[in-house]
Amino acid sequence: MAVRLELTGGLEWLDSIPESERATVFTALFAICDGSAFLTYGVFKVGGGPDRFLLTVAPELAIRIRIDWARSEFELLGFTRKALYWPQELDAL
Repeated sequence: MAVRLELTGGLEWLDSIPESERATVFTALFAICDGSAFLTYGVFKVGGGPDRFLLTVAPELAIRIRIDWARSEFELLGFTRKALYWPQELDAL
């Protein structure tokens, strides 16, 4: 069963990125809403709780989100501007 998520907050973070990258971020946000982000983007679990994730949306841009699975909603927590790569230790699995 597919889960649809609703964006409930964090759009104020869009003011901190250049206009040229906003389309990329909006595409990622829509992918989170329809559930395809976990198939399209690199998704990493990050600290701060069981509901926090980092999605790589461009080579030098990742978005941080918090997902409330019980309410079917998510919140944009900010951006990270650093190159993120697949952890090499996962290649050995």
